[in-house]
Amino acid sequence: MEKKERLELLHKKMIAEIQDYAIILLDTDGTILTWNKGAEKIKGYKEEEIIGQNFRLFYMPQDRQAGLPEQLIELAQKEGRARHIGRRLKKDGTIFWGSILITALHDEDGKVIGFTKLTREVNGNEIY
Repeated sequence: MEKKERLELLHKKMIAEIQDYAIILLDTDGTILTWNKGAEKIKGYKEEEIIGQNFRLFYMPQDRQAGLPEQLIELAQKEGRARHIGRRLKKDGTIFWGSILITALHDEDGKVIGFTKLTREVNGNEIY
């Protein structure tokens, strides 16, 4: 295996196998493109059932109605990143507090081509 190929493989494995953080790749519309072990552990979905879904489904119904997911994507697009701590939904309907960071990804011309979304579960003491 070539050095560059090995580095790409290790990088992919590094992201895939992290368990304490959900690391998700989104397209420009918020569609989920990748899923790691941490995302499965925190959010409860298996990779095959979540790829292709929109990340909006992790948000509370009132936050979806208020357009919070879209506002966070817009902010990341304008400023390079968006942070938020709030209540999120797991697959089984359980509510948890999540700290998220959405980072815009750019092509060589500076155009936004997607986003990474990093989520970690936080307890009540970390919120304030």
